Formats: sequence, C-alpha cells, structure tokens
Amino acid sequence: MELAGIIAQGEGQTTEFKKSLSLRREALEALCGMVNADCAKGIVLFGVEPDGVVCGVESGNLDSAQRSLSQAINQGFEPRLPFEIQVKVVEDRWLVVLSAERPRSVPYYEYDGRAWIRQGSGKRQLTLAEKDQIRRVRDRAFHPGPWKCDRCGICVGQLISVTMTKDGMRKTYDCSCGGEFWPST
Repeated sequence: MELAGIIAQGEGQTTEFKKSLSLRREALEALCGMVNADCAKGIVLFGVEPDGVVCGVESGNLDSAQRSLSQAINQGFEPRLPFEIQVKVVEDRWLVVLSAERPRSVPYYEYDGRAWIRQGSGKRQLTLAEKDQIRRVRDRAFHPGPWKCDRCGICVGQLISVTMTKDGMRKTYDCSCGGEFWPST
C-alpha cells in the first residue's frame, strides 16, 4: 500500500505516527509492541501528526537522522531487530519511514530492557508471565502443536521426527516439500 493510503487509514495495530524525530523513544516502544503482536510487523511514520496530518520532518541532515535512528535501534533492541529506514516525500514534505518485521524464530523483542505489545493503536508492557507464555507458544522447541508448513501449508498435530546430534535428540522441522513446520496460530 502507498504511504498516502496508510496515512488515510490512521494509526492502528501495525501503524504509528510521530510528528517529530525527537519522539524516537516512544516510536521505538510502539514498534517493539507491533512486532511483538501476532501480526509481527509494524511501520512508524515520522513527520505525521497523530490525527494523520502530514507535517514533515526537518529536512536538515536526513542522512544523520537515519544513522542516529539506526544506532538507537541496534543498541536498544534485544535481540537485534531487522528493520528498514526510508526517506519519502508525501504532500511535498519529507517523511522518515521505519518498518520492521519479527522473524518467526524470535518469540519476542525487548526495547531498552522492556517488552511491549500493541493493542489497537496503543501499547502496554508485557508481564513476566506474558513473556513466558509468548515464548512457549512461539518457540518451536517448546510448542506442542499444531504445526503448519510455511511452503505447502499442510497442518500436522504433532511433530514426531527427531534426529540425534552430539547434544542429544532434536526435533526436526523439515517438511517433505522442502518447507519448514512452524507453530500454527
């Protein structure tokens, strides 16, 4: 979807607007919440007010702003979050677009030592019990099933395939089609 369409839809489960790059901390907490939610992805638009008005960001040194934002993400997220930063023009104003998606192999992320979860257009901090529950549901090593292949879509109730390694028995997650089985949600 184009940025104009995303802005027209407003803030929601996977979208956050920040009018200024100075609101970086709040933006990164929101991004953490979005990638930790079941949708596992999110986008933050810097230069858009919460009501959807495009105000743009200072066009000073956008390269420096991107480096600073990138550094904050790399230092603040645990484990390291894969992300993308782009500079776009909408309504003749500069926007900084930050997007990220949680790989299935990561149960959840923490930003600055705290895990957040997105609920609608808001966020809240996860409790220890909630983090443990998310880890159990999303971590393949502990998930009891059902499982779904990411390539062919076949569902199985249990994985019974194990291999012996020097470290002991390990579940295998390979499907006969060449895909991998992941917890079905």
